Amino acid sequence: MSFCLVANESVEDGIKRIVSEEIAQAIKEIDNPRLKRTEAIHEVRKHCKKIRSVLRLVRPQFEETYQFENAWFRDTAKGIAELRDTEAIIETYDSLLDKFNDQVDRRAFAPIRRALTLRQKKIIEETGDLNQKLKELRARMDKAAGRVADWNLKVDGFDGIEGGLIATYRQARNTMTAAYDDPTAENFHEWRKQAKYHGYHMRLLRELWKPVMRPLEKEADELSDLLGDDHNLDVLHKTLLKSPNKYGKKRDIQVLLGLIDRRSAELRVEAKTIGGRIFAEKPKAFGRRFRVYWEVWRSEVELPSKKLTEEPGVVTAAA
Repeated sequence: MSFCLVANESVEDGIKRIVSEEIAQAIKEIDNPRLKRTEAIHEVRKHCKKIRSVLRLVRPQFEETYQFENAWFRDTAKGIAELRDTEAIIETYDSLLDKFNDQVDRRAFAPIRRALTLRQKKIIEETGDLNQKLKELRARMDKAAGRVADWNLKVDGFDGIEGGLIATYRQARNTMTAAYDDPTAENFHEWRKQAKYHGYHMRLLRELWKPVMRPLEKEADELSDLLGDDHNLDVLHKTLLKSPNKYGKKRDIQVLLGLIDRRSAELRVEAKTIGGRIFAEKPKAFGRRFRVYWEVWRSEVELPSKKLTEEPGVVTAAA
């Protein structure tokens, strides 16, 4: 179906369906021989993040199961994170120079890019056989798939998701404040993670009121992209500083670091504007608003189920 709850199923059925579909899609991508092995690994990581966001939505309902499954999918993605980071660093380098293309001589930075590419190849070699790595990931996904049917959610309806929805929103809101109060890379990365989970929740609830939810989902995605780009710039910055002699002339490295800092500052300004709008409401008010959306949505589904029956001179509604 799709990555969203639908009106004709319970919250428990919807959560199980969505997670099962994400696992199945991850396995399908692992099994696709036409998909680059590094790209397949990237896709598995994305599915793991989406599954963890689903778990957060209903976390208050099964805390013990949440703790186990969240750790399972976190560790599955964590084991392949470095491979994705090496590729993201090169993409970030290219994007950065595209941004400042009219202000720099790209040829001067060519040794830096070559060194980043060699670093990526070395890490891939040290990782070992990517097909074997994917085989291990597939086995973990298969095991997880077998557990989903046994999940048991205690509460249905909006009460079943309210706690997780509000808690995630509150965390995203609080980590935004922390990031600008103390603008460290770690604080912005934490905000990015929480904002990403919130964005997934908007996608999960898109059917509540599509004309409203789709723009909210889009804005959350844009915010995640901005913060993701900022995080990747930080990873590039730290990579260059860790062993600067490997990447070229000191002067060129310093210029590139300056461009990284400049672009990071721009991204954080943009993110503050979007984040300020997304997280303007207090968490309880946010929860009340979404409860109304949910209740109206469900009432729209229930009304068509009543059929009009006619008797001579009488029109009644029968369930």
